[in-house]
Amino acid sequence: MGFEKENFAALLILAKGNRSINKYGNDAGVDPGYISRLARCLINKPPSAAVIVKLSDAAQNNVTLYQMMNAAGYIRNAETLNPDNQSLPCVDNEWDKVREEAHKYDIPPDVAVDLIRSLGESLKKLKK
Repeated sequence: MGFEKENFAALLILAKGNRSINKYGNDAGVDPGYISRLARCLINKPPSAAVIVKLSDAAQNNVTLYQMMNAAGYIRNAETLNPDNQSLPCVDNEWDKVREEAHKYDIPPDVAVDLIRSLGESLKKLKK
């Protein structure tokens, strides 16, 4: 699991739709120059979870938060989580619930991701 900048760039171009990068950036509240550098694979670190939420909220062409978070390396691919290809609950709906809870308590998305990551690491240690 890591930042797949080519996949992320492709998702950004798709999410932009027929808008200019400036329009997409303004719609998302993200610097268009930063979006352009991400789309041209010039940045080696993934955007923060907060930026990804903004980009996905303004995305077109059915690009989802889950797809962007996956390409950024914040979450694992569904096939990794479910190697037997059994049906999974709607992942996007689950992430929407996480976002709603974070919003309810005024927790910024990047802080929520850090909390989840920290909880996961703590659970790993407890299992050992």
